Amino acid sequence: MQELRAGKISAVANVFLTIVKVFAGVFVNSTALIADGIHSLIDILGSVLVWMGIKISRKPPDELHPYGHIKAESLAELSVGLIIVFSSLAIMHEAILSLIERSIPEFEFYALGVALLSAVVNEILARYKIRVGLETKSSSLIAEGKHSRVDVLSSLSVFVGLTFVRFGYWWLDPIVAIVISVLILQTGLGILKNSIDSLMDKVDLEMIVKIRFIVERVEGVEGVEFVGVRGTWKAKIVEVQISVNPGMSAETIDVVEREIEERIRHAIPEVVRIVVVTKVKRQIVVAIPEDGYGFYTGEIDSPYFTIANISKEETYRVENPHYGAERMKGFLIAEFLKDHNVNVLIVNRIGEGARSHLKSKGIIVRFGEGERVEDVLSLLKDHERTRL
Repeated sequence: MQELRAGKISAVANVFLTIVKVFAGVFVNSTALIADGIHSLIDILGSVLVWMGIKISRKPPDELHPYGHIKAESLAELSVGLIIVFSSLAIMHEAILSLIERSIPEFEFYALGVALLSAVVNEILARYKIRVGLETKSSSLIAEGKHSRVDVLSSLSVFVGLTFVRFGYWWLDPIVAIVISVLILQTGLGILKNSIDSLMDKVDLEMIVKIRFIVERVEGVEGVEFVGVRGTWKAKIVEVQISVNPGMSAETIDVVEREIEERIRHAIPEVVRIVVVTKVKRQIVVAIPEDGYGFYTGEIDSPYFTIANISKEETYRVENPHYGAERMKGFLIAEFLKDHNVNVLIVNRIGEGARSHLKSKGIIVRFGEGERVEDVLSLLKDHERTRL
């Protein structure tokens, strides 16, 4: 398709430019023009890698790659960045040697024509690749387009350098080559950063906020626990963890999840997969032992318990039928509290036997403070709810 065709056109054009610039550079002994030719040679490899990356990234998910092959494009981008960085250092090394050894280039008008032709062709390629890259959301193709834009500056710099050679300033040719290598290095480092960010699944805060805003407004969603986004600019995978109220049917949960997927896909077209994990929001039902007059006793063997459903803001008092029992007291009270759906017991102290019975019933023991039951409840709501 579009981006694959752009990669092929770029490769063919750079083959032509490489041959012309390297031959012209060798004939006139211009380090800058040879360096620009080597840069075009690197562009060929870059174009091929980008083309391969785009082609592989289009493969569907399989057993070994359940999330697909979308990162292949980022790997191609990384490879291009590495090649560009190493080539810039090599060009800089050669230019410095030419300066030290006083290698004087010859001036020829056809060399100027080659440099100017290279600038025009690269500008056309840059605009074409960036336009196609934006249309197809191909980060590697946009990187290639920016690389071609640097080639424009490189070729213009060679043109200027050779012009100065005509007037006897031979040393400007290797200086221009050094400038070119620095420009190439900057481009390479920028491409490396973008590819590494993609491969490391760097957080896109703006998109995370956008998705959270969308999900929170879906009817039935009580809370958004986690939002994660991975992938590339063109293809993203979204993971969302939500909580719903207890008692919600499986059919209703399925409707909520489908609604989340539809809204995210509508708002963010580049999303190719959405994983929704639903957790049933746990109700916190607390038992607080008391004396029947609202005073907290802190003992499991108390005449009354205040039962408080923190999630529903419901509170009531029950009499402890096993108060003062001589045998199996811990077991009987654990059974009694379980019948009232209690999952948290607040006490000051408790024996290991009673704690074991409570644990077997799924009841957590917490230690509370306060004189009256409402004091204990208040502290629990302020400090414990999120921990339970």
